[in-house]
Amino acid sequence: MNRNVAPLAVFILLFFDSSDLSAQGRVKLSFPYTPISAASLPWWIAKESRYFEKQSLDVDMVYVGTSPVIIQAMLGGQAGMGAGGGPPLVTNVLQGGDVVQVATTIPYAIQSLIVKSEIKAVGDLVGKKIGISRLGAIPHFTLQSILTLYNVQGVHVVQTGTTTQAITSLSQGFIDGIITSAPFTFRLMKDGYRELVGPKDFKKAGIEFLINGIVERKSFGAKNRETVIRFIKGAMEGVREMFVNERQTKMVLAKYMRQTDREVLDQTYRFALEVYVKDPTVTAASIQPIVQQSAQWNLVDAKLASSTPMTAYYDNSYVDEVKRSGFLAELWR
Repeated sequence: MNRNVAPLAVFILLFFDSSDLSAQGRVKLSFPYTPISAASLPWWIAKESRYFEKQSLDVDMVYVGTSPVIIQAMLGGQAGMGAGGGPPLVTNVLQGGDVVQVATTIPYAIQSLIVKSEIKAVGDLVGKKIGISRLGAIPHFTLQSILTLYNVQGVHVVQTGTTTQAITSLSQGFIDGIITSAPFTFRLMKDGYRELVGPKDFKKAGIEFLINGIVERKSFGAKNRETVIRFIKGAMEGVREMFVNERQTKMVLAKYMRQTDREVLDQTYRFALEVYVKDPTVTAASIQPIVQQSAQWNLVDAKLASSTPMTAYYDNSYVDEVKRSGFLAELWR
């Protein structure tokens, strides 16, 4: 059963023990994820095209809302795996948590700062209210990166919760802009809002950080290694489907995004092809900037961050095993 929206309390109640077997002989697995955007395409496609079933997994995807809540749920034992990365992962590791990155799907910034049409330049943001999902989440990190890059101060950061709530706040005039990603960016621009800073600006400025991928509890992986490997395989089949089956990908986007605008779907699909990677190996280069910025913004202890090796944040042994099996080579042949 697929659930697109569920608060943390409901997610906990819906948790399945991943070690149990379903009636069909598949391993049951609850997978908390965020956001409701193109960044979640691999899980959606793998679910809809039954790639998880092909890997003998019965995956129950639960939309939780923000990446910090996913990490909290995992640390609390409500899930062994989830979608995520970024600042919450770094904070978790430096605070002694056992959640690590085991695969990446998008290793660089893909979010945009969307603002009211009257805001023409980044300098115009002084005194304005910008919505983010939650303090410490990827949108917060993205906004802070923008403000640092353009040396802007005096911007009011507002926690808005979900993307739907953020868009509502923007349309009602409670805030002046939001950090969001495709397809919401295209929908909002079509409605007259302006993309003040986007992925192309981050790329030009050399801003790189792991925005999404697969995370696990190390304690879970130690007991369920094959489950983690199977999930990675299913997710990567979802990525491949994205590249070879435009029709199916757009159908999945339309279903999960509740989007019917063909132009927006087309823009989102082309955008996805530009940002996804075919090799899920996690790199230190995609995590190091997050650690550095988190320390600079006092989100983590700077001394502890400087003394912690990059390898503490990720475990590529699962992807390495997938590669040795020849799975990825065959997948992209």
